[in-house]
Formats: sequence, C-alpha cells, structure tokens
Amino acid sequence: MKEWRQTITSICTVVLAIAALATMMQFQFAGVRAEMRAEHDVIRMQMRDEHAAMRGEHTAMRGEHTAMRGEHTAMRGEHADVRDQVISVDRRTARIEGHLFGIEIAPDQEDSD
Repeated sequence: MKEWRQTITSICTVVLAIAALATMMQFQFAGVRAEMRAEHDVIRMQMRDEHAAMRGEHTAMRGEHTAMRGEHTAMRGEHADVRDQVISVDRRTARIEGHLFGIEIAPDQEDSD
C-alpha cells in the first residue's frame, strides 16, 4: 500500500508540475502576444501615417499637374497668336515687295486689315 501512495504522490507531483509549467507558458505566450500586438499597432500607425503623407503628396502633384496643363494651354494660345502675326507680316511684306517691284498682288481673303 505504501508503494501505491508513493506512486500516486509522484504522479500528482508530476501532474502539478506540468500544470504549473503550462500556466507559466500561458503567461509567457500572453506576454509575447501582447508584445506582438503592440508592435503590430505601431507598424500599422506608421503605415497609416506614411499612406496619408503619400496621399497628400499625390494631391499636391495633381494640383501642380493641373496648373501645368493650364500653362500649357495658355502657351498654345500665345503660340497660335504669334504664328498668326508672323503669317500676317509675311503677307504684308509680300504685298509691299510686290508694290516696290511693280507687281500687282491681290490681297488675300483671310487678310482683311
């Protein structure tokens, strides 16, 4: 009978030691999980901030692009005006040269100055 008691006592001691070890491991895993959650939250916040900054840069670049398109459109208008003036001057020059050399040049229909 004494042997059975010793065996049962040994088994109970081992079971209690395993239970204590399992409890310690649960606490350790809970600590690791909490650390990982905290790191995850920090990384998530950093990524959100970076994303917001990138969206701000994108919005600024869109504004710059729109402004540049406006400038381009204005420059195209100026270019067309200058081109029309050059064409008009070329036509007038041709008429003046024609008069100087005694050649009669009929005015263009487009040129109604």
